[in-house]
Amino acid sequence: MSLTIDTALNRLPPIDERLNILLSITGRMDGYLYRCRNDESHTMLYISDGIGAVSGYPPSDFIQNKVLEYVSVIHPDDLDSVYAAVNTALEAKRNWTVDYRIVPNFGRAVWVREIGGGVLNDAGEVVCLEGFVTDISDRKLIEDRNTYLLQQLKDVNELLSAQKRELQLAKQRSDHSANHDQLTGLPNRRAFHSQLRLAVDESRSRNTPIGLLFIDLDRFKEVNDTLGHESGDALLQHVAAQLQTLLRSTDFVARLGGDEFAFLLYGDSDLTRESATAVAQRVVEKLRIDVPSPAGVIRVGCTVGVALFPLDAEDPKGLLALADRLMYVGKKGGRNRLVTVEELEAA
Repeated sequence: MSLTIDTALNRLPPIDERLNILLSITGRMDGYLYRCRNDESHTMLYISDGIGAVSGYPPSDFIQNKVLEYVSVIHPDDLDSVYAAVNTALEAKRNWTVDYRIVPNFGRAVWVREIGGGVLNDAGEVVCLEGFVTDISDRKLIEDRNTYLLQQLKDVNELLSAQKRELQLAKQRSDHSANHDQLTGLPNRRAFHSQLRLAVDESRSRNTPIGLLFIDLDRFKEVNDTLGHESGDALLQHVAAQLQTLLRSTDFVARLGGDEFAFLLYGDSDLTRESATAVAQRVVEKLRIDVPSPAGVIRVGCTVGVALFPLDAEDPKGLLALADRLMYVGKKGGRNRLVTVEELEAA
């Protein structure tokens, strides 16, 4: 049989006894309860005995603000955050949770966490504030320690990341320096040989030809001997820039050393000896450079050996040797020209 409401209420302890039970329970808590008016001085109506253990002041000092106002024991650096949390919660008609420090009459400040809310009258006005405050000093100590350790870990990670970036940049600079000519910025002989091997491997796998132009400047020594090495260096830089204007996205140009350059034409099904020869002719035309000197204009040019893989050679070494040989044939035949295998065979 269910109990009626009146019967259930009659079985509850008397109000005084219930109050004593409540006070006994709150007295055992590691913290305290409070209720204060929502007036300018937050007049304290009730505060439980736990305030003594936290602040060192007896509860009676706070009742009716007889000796102390509660806000007077809140650390001054935390007051703004407490007011902000309370006001924001009241405006939103919800509870607040805020951590702050109590300044006791003994030792150092004690960290507490307050969970509170507003008490409304029948008109919906906030007439009182009440809350439960717990001592979180031990927890705060752990949290602060964890925060410190996490910050230390973050700092170490950032340092390691910075060092890793520095190592990567240093490696990139080292790799660039190891594979590029410092004067012209073009890939160097080492990079060219690596690229040539890759190009031949790709040519074999895709069954498409590649072309190699071996380029040697004409009358470069005369520029050096007449105008000095600085003028020679400037000429080499100009030559590198001119060659780069002829590059397609798939092509590759390198300085092999001195006044020698190599131009790789990557394979596609349209690459024939005629198309490779056409590119070589454009190189010859681009590198016809007039260099003024006290003795008169030095007409710089170039001689180009043109060879194709796999039509003219079976491997990277043979392709390079053939293009080099064709270039020397062109030098002996009058310079400022290009030479192909067909011309060599005809000769």
